[in-house]
Amino acid sequence: MAIGAKYAIDHDMISPLTRILLGYLIGIGLMVFAIKLKKDYEKFSAVLVSGSMAILYFITFAGFAYYQLMIREVAFGLMFLFTVFTVYAAIQYNQQVIALIGLVGAYAVPFLLSNNSGQAAVLFTYMAIINSGIAVLSFRKKWLPVYYSSFVLTWVIFLGWYFTRYTSSTYYATAAIFVFIFFAIFYATFLAYKLIRVEKLTITDVIVLLINSFIFYGIGYDMLESKAALSNLQVYLP
Repeated sequence: MAIGAKYAIDHDMISPLTRILLGYLIGIGLMVFAIKLKKDYEKFSAVLVSGSMAILYFITFAGFAYYQLMIREVAFGLMFLFTVFTVYAAIQYNQQVIALIGLVGAYAVPFLLSNNSGQAAVLFTYMAIINSGIAVLSFRKKWLPVYYSSFVLTWVIFLGWYFTRYTSSTYYATAAIFVFIFFAIFYATFLAYKLIRVEKLTITDVIVLLINSFIFYGIGYDMLESKAALSNLQVYLP
């Protein structure tokens, strides 16, 4: 789907509106086909469901961020509904693959469509919606690969952007808001599951929590340093 869409875009074969409508038709058609197969081929159906959700994320992100065919509220409203449905489907099927491909796989969308537009707030809002879905799943299922995959992908993408694109004059508020949101989502998700299930923390758990905290602290410290008016808020240890 991604390769075909990119080919059509690069060669200007069809109009942007037609590309988006065809993408939705393919995604919905695949979803219907998957649901019909569920009774006899449940695992295969789960893979098709996750693929259809990734396509719907892909098309919605493209329609909003690159073609301006829908307003922000509509685009993120659709993404929210897709996330809710993906979480629901993963729980109903009890298949981790839906979460892995449908949610975690959706992180690839901005890079498949990237035109270096610099819409950082759009990208991070999109990621926050996906992470919220993963957080809900984490309360219900102990699917550590999903949690760890989203954790690594989120921080790799954010840190890559921060060290290559961030400037305090342009992106200070964006970086401050989303570094806190990502930190809070992963921290709350992990601890809440442990508290609800009354499980002890393992060495791996402690390492993940420390990495999450160190990234948040490190980025926050560096951002304060980049703002002369706020640099006096830094605490220097003897």
